[in-house]
Amino acid sequence: MSKDTQIVETVSGTWLRFPNNFKRFHCLVELPDQLSLNINTKSGCVHVHKKDSDDVFQYVGELHITANANQLQCNVQAVPAKEEVMETTGKQSDAS
Repeated sequence: MSKDTQIVETVSGTWLRFPNNFKRFHCLVELPDQLSLNINTKSGCVHVHKKDSDDVFQYVGELHITANANQLQCNVQAVPAKEEVMETTGKQSDAS
C-alpha cells in the first residue's frame, strides 16, 4: 500500500485507511455506504470521510452541531468535488 497513507482503528475495532495528514479525534465511526465519521466531542465538529477507489477514506466535508435552549442546529460544509474544482478553475472569461 502507499506510503502516504496510515491505518486507524475505529471505536468498533475495525481498521480504516486514511491519508497521512488525517488526525483522529475522540471517536472514529465507520458507517455503511463507505463513509466514516471522525467526531470531536469537545467542539461538536464531525469530519465526514468517503472511501475512494483505492480504499482510502478521503475528507469530503464536516458537520458542526450546536444546541441553543431547545433547538438543535447543524451546519454542513462540503468540499467541492474534484470535477467541480477543475471545471471552475479551467473556465476562461469570454470578455477579452
